[in-house]
Amino acid sequence: MENSNQFYNLNESEMLALWKQLMHLDTPRRDCAVEWDDGVDIDALLTTHIKQWYAQLLNTAPCHLLPVQDVKSDVLLQACIDGTVEATPPQYCVRPVEWRLNGWERSVTTFLEPSSREAMVQLNKWTRGGACNPAVIDYGSRLLLVSAAVTPPQLITARCVVRPASGTYQFHASLLNTIPTIESITKR
Repeated sequence: MENSNQFYNLNESEMLALWKQLMHLDTPRRDCAVEWDDGVDIDALLTTHIKQWYAQLLNTAPCHLLPVQDVKSDVLLQACIDGTVEATPPQYCVRPVEWRLNGWERSVTTFLEPSSREAMVQLNKWTRGGACNPAVIDYGSRLLLVSAAVTPPQLITARCVVRPASGTYQFHASLLNTIPTIESITKR
């Protein structure tokens, strides 16, 4: 188990052991073996809840508490004739954190919902922010970067919350308090 600067990097078995410890389900070692096969498979139950908990964290927890990576080398860019750029982040990206194109005077850290008024304003070439006030509209699997100032467009920054390799959990220790109790899991 790695814990550097209060940032955990755990594999599946370490994460399961941590949950069991926090839920007081770990059994002290005894020199006997007891088998019981008509109960709940607690490991399978907890593993399912761990995956749900972590997916929720990646989507909602503050970015500085999660794994964030600059993925610009893995992003597909396509310049559009209206001065916008379509960006397709790699599959392991969960959500954008900070994006910047060459020619922009600043990075974008607030991403617009497609149906928002602010996004609609950006779709008109006369009302969009330009290089001094760029915008990014988040369509989920792709982003629309508005006000490309330089052709061809090039990403300076494309930081995203990323999904670690399968079976790995990375998060800040302060998120441990969001782990549910065993009572809340078994009441469902």
